[in-house]
Amino acid sequence: MRAFIALDLPDVLADALTRLQAGLTVGRVLPEENLHLTLAFLGEISEPQARDVAELLASLRLAPVRIELGGLDLFGGRRPGALVIAARGEGLAPLHDKVAHAVRDAGVTLGRRRFRPHVTLARLPRDMPARDRARLGEFLALNGAVKLPPALAESLTLFRSHLRAEGAIHEPLAEFPLGNQETP
Repeated sequence: MRAFIALDLPDVLADALTRLQAGLTVGRVLPEENLHLTLAFLGEISEPQARDVAELLASLRLAPVRIELGGLDLFGGRRPGALVIAARGEGLAPLHDKVAHAVRDAGVTLGRRRFRPHVTLARLPRDMPARDRARLGEFLALNGAVKLPPALAESLTLFRSHLRAEGAIHEPLAEFPLGNQETP
C-alpha cells in the first residue's frame, strides 16, 4: 500500500484554504478533505509495516503544533506540477524528526528529502497552455503573499493513498491526537 503520515489541518485553516482555492481557475484543486501537511511519505509499505508504524506513533508523546500558513509557491521547477502554500511553526521540524524516527524504527526506509513543510493546494498540468499560465500568474500576483493567522494542529494521521487519474483518495488508517504533553 502507498502510505504517508500527515499533520491534520485545523478547520479554520482548511476553510481559509478552500476560500483561497475558489479563485484558482487552472489545474486540479485539491478537495478540502485532501488538504494536509505531509510529515513523512512512506511510499509502498506492507500492512504489517503500517501496523508497526501505527503502534510506534501511538506510543509517542507529542504536543500540539502551532502552524502558520503563508506564501504561495510552485513546486516542480520550470514546469511546475503543484501550487503550494508554505507552512511554518516552531514545533514542525521536531515533530517531523520524531515521526521520521518512529517510521525508521518500524523498519520503513524513508527517501532522502529535505523537509519543506507545505500544503498542496492544486496539481498543475506539466504542459500548461499559455492562457492558463497567464491566469496562474494573475492568481499568484493577487494571492502570492497570503498569510493566514496561526492555528493549533492537534492530530496527525497515517493515510493510505489510492491514486486515480482524477486525483488521489486518502484513506485514514489511524489518527493520533497531539496533546499528551504540554504545548511548547
